[in-house]
Formats: sequence, C-alpha cells, structure tokens
Amino acid sequence: MSMYVKIAINIPTESHFTYSVPQALSGDAAVGKRALVPFGARKLTGYIIGFLSEPDFDDIRDILDILDSEPLFSSEDLAFYSWASSYYHYPLGKTLHDILPGGIDLKSDRLFKVAAGHKAPSNPLPEGQRKILDLLGAAPKGLSLKRLRRLLSGSPIRRDLAALLSANRVIAEEGLEQPEIRKKTEKVITLVAGRSVPARLSAVQQRVLSYLQEKGTACFPELRPFACNPSPVVHRLMEKGLVSLSEREVYRSSEESPEMSILNDIHLNDDQAAACGELESALSSRRFKPFLLHGVTGSGKTEVYFHAIKQALNSGGGALYLVPEIGLTPQLLSRVRNRFQGEEIAVIHSDIARGIRYDFWRRLQRGEIRLVVGARSALFAPLPNLRLIVIDEEHDSSYKQDVRMRYHARDLAVLRAKLQNAVIVLGSATPDMRTFYQARQGKYDCLSLPRRVENRPLPQVRIVDMKAEREETGRIPVLSRALITALEETLNDGSQALFFLNRRGFHTFLFCPDCGTVLFCPNCAVSLTLHAEANRLQCHYCDYAVKTPSLCPKCGGRDIQFYGAGTERLEKEILSHFPHIRTARMDRDTTARKGAHTRILKSFDRGEIDLLIGTQMITKGHDFHNVTLVGVIAADTALNLPDFRSAEKTFQLLTQVSGRGGRGRKEGQVIIQTINPDHFAIQRAKNHDYTGFHEEEILHRKSLGYPPFSRLIILQLSSLNEERGRREVEEAGRMARAFTREESSRTMPVEVIGPAEAPIAKIKGRYRWQIMLKSDNLQALHFLTRRLLTSAASRKLEIKVDVDPVNFM
Repeated sequence: MSMYVKIAINIPTESHFTYSVPQALSGDAAVGKRALVPFGARKLTGYIIGFLSEPDFDDIRDILDILDSEPLFSSEDLAFYSWASSYYHYPLGKTLHDILPGGIDLKSDRLFKVAAGHKAPSNPLPEGQRKILDLLGAAPKGLSLKRLRRLLSGSPIRRDLAALLSANRVIAEEGLEQPEIRKKTEKVITLVAGRSVPARLSAVQQRVLSYLQEKGTACFPELRPFACNPSPVVHRLMEKGLVSLSEREVYRSSEESPEMSILNDIHLNDDQAAACGELESALSSRRFKPFLLHGVTGSGKTEVYFHAIKQALNSGGGALYLVPEIGLTPQLLSRVRNRFQGEEIAVIHSDIARGIRYDFWRRLQRGEIRLVVGARSALFAPLPNLRLIVIDEEHDSSYKQDVRMRYHARDLAVLRAKLQNAVIVLGSATPDMRTFYQARQGKYDCLSLPRRVENRPLPQVRIVDMKAEREETGRIPVLSRALITALEETLNDGSQALFFLNRRGFHTFLFCPDCGTVLFCPNCAVSLTLHAEANRLQCHYCDYAVKTPSLCPKCGGRDIQFYGAGTERLEKEILSHFPHIRTARMDRDTTARKGAHTRILKSFDRGEIDLLIGTQMITKGHDFHNVTLVGVIAADTALNLPDFRSAEKTFQLLTQVSGRGGRGRKEGQVIIQTINPDHFAIQRAKNHDYTGFHEEEILHRKSLGYPPFSRLIILQLSSLNEERGRREVEEAGRMARAFTREESSRTMPVEVIGPAEAPIAKIKGRYRWQIMLKSDNLQALHFLTRRLLTSAASRKLEIKVDVDPVNFM
C-alpha cells in the first residue's frame, strides 16, 4: 500500500504539497523530518507535516530522500508552529525554515560547465567571457553562479554567462548545493577484543596499545602524546587486526560566558518568598497558569525565576527562560551557570554559531537538555516536557520581530504554555499596558515585589528643564550644569555612572543654512547621521555611507552646520569637561564585532571604566553595584514618535534606565534632561509610579479606542515605482472599506485607517505606505486581512502583515 505525505516548502504560499513515499523510504518517514523533493525542475528541502491515506490529486511525485534520522520537531511542536504561522499570516513552510537551525537544508543549484567538445573560438572572446571559461575549465564538476561571482570578486557576469550559454560554449546542469551545517563526527579507535598481542611491536605502537587497553577507545588527539602523527601508527595496528576504526557524533559547544561579579549569599525577603510559594503551588498542579511578576527595579525578580526553574527541573520537566537581547547581558549567563551547576544549558540567540545551535536543537528534541536560556527565537526550541516559561522584562520591544514572521515572543509564549499545560511568568518593573490590564481583569495572577532587596531605596530622580539651560546664542547644550556637577561628585567618590542617549553617531543631521538643504539618504527618506570618528555620513536604515562633504552638494555653500547629538558627540563633550575620565560607548557602532558588548560590560564590571555611555542597550537587565549616577540626556526622543505608545515607551525607558542606579550599598541619583518637564510620563517616572502612570495612560487609550481596548493589524505596502505604487495602494484601501461594509452585518465592524504614507516614506529604494485595521473583534480583523491578501496577490505591491504591531515607522 502506498504512503503519502504532506510537505511544507519554504516558498511564499499557504499551500502544502502531497508526495508519495517510495517503499525503500517508508520506514524512515515521520512528522518533523525533512525530505528532499522534486519541485518543478528543482530539488528542494521540505518538511513532513502529516500523512494521507489517499492522494488528494493525480500525478503524485515521489520524494527523493529523507534527510534526518530523527525528527527535528514533534507533532506537539508542529501544532504550536502552525498556530503561529496562521496568526501572523506567514506561510508554514517559511515559518519552519525560519524556526529550524539555519544552514542545514539541501537545495537545488545550477552548475555551469564547459560544454563537451568545446573548441577555442577563432575570434578572441571579450575578457569577461574568457575569465569565466578559464575558471570553468579548471573545475570539471562545474561551478555555481554564487561561486563564480565570488571568484570574480563580485563582478557582474550575467551578460557574459548568457552569451556563453547561447553560443553553446557553456552548459548548465541542475545540481544540489550541500548544506553548510552537518553533524560533526570524529574518528574513534577501539581495541579489538580477544586478539593476542604480537611480540614484535614498535615502542610507539606498544604505548598506543597500552593506552587503549586502559581506556578501551580513544580519538586521534588523545594519542598525540605518544606519536606526533598517530594516523600511520593506528593504521599499522589495524593491519595487524588489533584495533578498529569507526565514527561517532560529537557536539559543538558554545563559548563559556565570562565570569562577572555575582552575589551568592542571597536570602529571600517576605515578598519574594510569597511569590515563590504561589509558583511552587502552580507548578505542582501541572496545569496552565499565567502570572505577572510586577516588581520594582532591583526587587529580586531573578531570584524568584531561579527558584521556579529549580522546581521545574527537580520535577523532571523542562524550563525556558527568555530575556531581551541576551547577547547584551553576559552577567545573566554567569548567574544561570553558577546557580544551575551540573545542569546542561542550551543558550540560543542570534550570536550563537549555527553548528552549535543545530546540536542544541537535536539534543533538546532528544531530551538530553532541559533548560533553555535565550532571546526571542529560543521560544521555538523543542522542549518535550515543558513545565515553566519565564519572560523577563516582558514589556521589552525586542520580543517583537520586525522581519519575516513578525511574531511577538511574549504573546506566543502564553499560547505555548497553554498548549503544553505549563506555568508562565511574565516579569517586569514596567509591564506592558496590555499585560497589566489583563492582570487587573483577572486573566493573569499578579505577584508583587514592591521593595528593593534589603530595603535599599530607589534612586532619587531630578528633572532638569533644558529650556532653562540655553546659552547666550540660544543653543541648548548637550550637558546641563546639574549633570556635570553630579558626574564630578561621582568620580570623586570613586563610583561609576551611566549616561543614556538613544541616538548613536555624532550629530543627528547636517544642513546648509544658505539653501536649507538637509543631507538625506538617496535610498531612504531619512537624514544622514554624522559619524565623526570615521568621517562619514551614514544611513541607519540601509547602511548607505558617504564621506562627509566640505561643501553643500546643492548650492556649494561652505557653512554646513550640524544639529542634534548622538552618543559619539556626547562622549566627546564629556571628555572636554573631564579629560582624564575613562569612558566607553555601547551602541551599534562599538558593538558590531562579535563579543564587543561582553568586553565592554566586563571592563565596566571590573571598574576599569568610570562612565558608560550608551543607547537602549544599557537599560536592559544590567546589575552593577557601583553605579550611583544615571544621566538621561534627551528624555523626549520617544515622546516625539508617531506612535500611540510613545508615552508608555518613554515611561518604560526612563524607569528602566533609572533602575540601573543605586543597586549596591551606596544610594543612587538620576538626572533626566528634557524640554517637556511637565509631561505625565516623565513626572510619573520621576516618582517611580507605575500604577499612577497606568491609570492616567489607560484613560487616553480608552478614549481613542487603542489597545488594550482594541486589536490592530498593519498592512505595510511598498513599491519600487512611486506613482504606480500609490495607485495600487489607494485601490487596496478602497477594497478594504468595501469588504468591511460587506461583512459589517455579520461581524463586528473593522475600522480602516489609511492608506497613508509611512512615517519613513522610503527605505532601501522602496516607497512605503500603511493601512491600519482596528477592531475589538480579532476574528474579523484576520478575516479581512486574508481577503485583502488574496485580492491583492496579483498586484505588484509588496505587502507585509504586522499583527499586534509595536513599531509604526
């Protein structure tokens, strides 16, 4: 009887495909394994997602091979992945490709070869064609287009290659590009039992044999103390029948996190103990239970997480601990490894090498590892017996992915916990408005940590109105007098400081006062930022860069002026006041190299840096006990964004960065520089008053009908042609309103806002628009979105769906 499988393929379609399984492969087919399948003229890697007893159409093709000996995900995992795919309107095949470890798939690839019987042409060939022929002549098995481009230093070769193909001097054949990541193996030497040792052995052979008699097996590096090159020795012993050679799989290991200062002698206070008790009871019930752990900065939320993780592991279950941007918090990894010594930990985030991630994934699926620590993508790790999920700093926007499948890890984590009957803990000092609202509605149990550990005081916060700091020229300085004085006192006290400015670079933009020209990126509708150290202007969206001009490119004016300040300029300004201060910057420019952020934080932890200047990176989870001063250079940055969450984001940023100060024995102080000192978000942050902020902000949300009183989906539409794109976007808006009128009698109404030009109207050469769909009926929102996507499929617009959006730019 024939076997048929459903296959999801990494292409932009919601459909799955049916294939038959040859008899020889029927015993290997299973949900969660990858299969090599024919797809048109190509061969692609697909994912087995189910079985059929009968084919659903004629002319079924056979799969070519099963690529895994063990499934990469279970049926339980697939149910979770499928739900995410549907909710975020992203094809399942692409979802599985993005979720699974990268670099493991086989794929079809055209290989170019010199045609058989090719003779040298009578007339000389153009140089480009001649170079291609020379390279192909030296590679009888053929070269891919990617390889040819690399060998020719990225030169444009399509025209020359097409000419050679047309003249039958070169042929193209379909081949397979091998995966970049595979199982790692090593050769193992094993002593053959029952063989008598001959008398005539060399001294080296005897030493190797003695070692094997003691150990039983060994790999080649172990034998190097006995022979610089063990291979010939082993092969002679094999010829004598004394040893055998085999292969075994070995796991790649991640780099150990650097040791940073950790407090080990920790005693729970009454609030922490009460929270732990509630979590222990929930874990014992083995039922889904969601909690919000609301604790002020420095209240010891991490200790509560650790106690819950320990109980989950002790009960034989698995635990998943998510933090925002784990690569920025090496201190956390030190604490986890210190607390759970002897427990293998899978650390999963974007900086982990793909081979290590692949090994972690398979070991988790086998149940060999039970604790995962990671950033948002770690949510999809296949933990078979998941008992606990912890989402630290659950409010953080890093949990929302803005490319490919635009999922929110926090929201999906709640669903995964529900599917697997696990406990989930969402922790924050500044919870997301929706999370706190749900807790107040009784959907989450709320655990409170209202005090810092050891009853340490929260830092005193002072607001400085920068309008009152204007110089005689009318210019507002980068640093206020109060902040300069406070930094001087901090340095004299032997303490450290953090300065937060959420803009990198030297100046925000350059302009010509003669003609008013602002220097913009040619690919994006944003101004270029000056990076003084590199003497270049750079776009922070497409990375376009150009040397800083000395003349205005439009009028030739020589008086180019600068506006605004970034972290680079802030550092220079501080050094002008304090020439001997030891500073470091932590932004995307200084942490581009792997491990750079870890080196900076480790130096700061050791006291080798007096002042750490940074963007949002420095606000997240760091626990430095000698920081007594926190300076916020421009508190208004987030307030001016075209986003209904701007007040919430401002309050969260100010509260989180303020919380980095005064976490040790010395009291901390925070100085917030602003031109909006009376804004309620800034005033509530000054008083560490989350509840007051929530009550004030929730009234604004309710009056405007924004979340949590509604749900949003944004359609991001873009085109390379501005006029044609605008016409098609307007038609999409008309369709949306027409569909809404048709469905209004059967469903709750959906409000269609737009289409409107996106706040950043052009990125990487694409013109951008947005249509916002708003309703308190989530089902109606998804129904309308699917109708629009189906209707617009034939148009030349690129449409990306963002469900529950966080970024409106």
